[in-house]
Parts: sequence; C-alpha cells; structure tokens
Amino acid sequence: MNISNLIITIQQTLGTYLATLIMWGFLMTFLFNMVSRSSIVNKDKTLMWISLAIFLSYLLTDPLVSMAFEIESLRYASIFIIWCILDLTCLGIILLISRNSSIEKFPAKLYVIIGLLTNSSLFFCLYLDVSVYGNEERWWLWDLYTVTVNVMDLTMLGALLTNKDFFKLAAFLKFLKTKYSIQRELNA
Repeated sequence: MNISNLIITIQQTLGTYLATLIMWGFLMTFLFNMVSRSSIVNKDKTLMWISLAIFLSYLLTDPLVSMAFEIESLRYASIFIIWCILDLTCLGIILLISRNSSIEKFPAKLYVIIGLLTNSSLFFCLYLDVSVYGNEERWWLWDLYTVTVNVMDLTMLGALLTNKDFFKLAAFLKFLKTKYSIQRELNA
C-alpha cells in the first residue's frame, strides 16, 4: 500500500466518524435549544425547530447509522445528489419554520442558510464530477469539498448553540439593506 492510498483510507475512516460526530452535535444542539427554549414560557422556539430539522436530515444519511442498518446507498457516487436534495429540502423546511423570524433576532438562521446552500452546491459539484463525468482521480475540488463541508457544519453548530453573529454576516447584510434602501430613496 502506497502513502496515497493510506492517506485516502485514513480520510475515509475519520470522515465516517466525523460525520457521526457532527450529526451527534446537531442532536445535542437540538436538545440544548429544547431545554433552554422550553424553560421559559412564550420563548420563541425557532432555533429548536431548526436544530431538529438539521439533525433529522443528517440522521437519514449518517454513515454509522447506514452501516448499522446495512443501507448500501452510501457506497455509491449517487450519495452526493441525495445529500444535495436532503440539504435543499432541509433548507426549505427551515425557511418555512422560520418565515416569521428575522435574521436580526436569529443570526443563526443566516449561518444555517449559508451553510446548507454551500454544502448542497458542493454536493452537486461532486455528483457531477464523480457520477456524471466519471472522474475517479482526486483533485483540488475534493479537498475543497472535504474542508468546506466540515467547516460549514461546525459553523452551523456554533451558530445554533450561541445564536451569535460571530462572523458579522448578519450585520453586513443589515448594512447592505440599509445602504441600498437609502440609495433607492435618493434616486426616487
């Protein structure tokens, strides 16, 4: 076994456990939000429902759950399109759940939207690369996918736990909205 095959084997093994750890993180995020939101009557439960939606979406394709139930779909290249569809479906459910909740009040909503859109875009690109074009050679897109999907998942976890705008994306979005609304008023 050469060093390249060894690295790929290590990445696949660690990837399986990292995916399960992230899925477990979304379960813990859901439970945390359930306890913290349920303890106060009339407190908005948007983050709890968003956490539950993401957890259930990730649970459906968790590698260890699939191994336990002997589900073979994760072994095929088509898993990328399944992940893409699940992320977009989850995004639709989240937008429906949080339609009355502002990004200013819940910055975690913006981070989840960005995370799911980024992940689904990468899943679709990998689906095209592997399933449609038949590429089997590792290249920079695969490394970008590996790093970015995990960073997005960890960012969504952090955002759902803290509901903080730690990258100031919600503030930047508010700035853009304000700037363009003022510019429109001046042009009118």
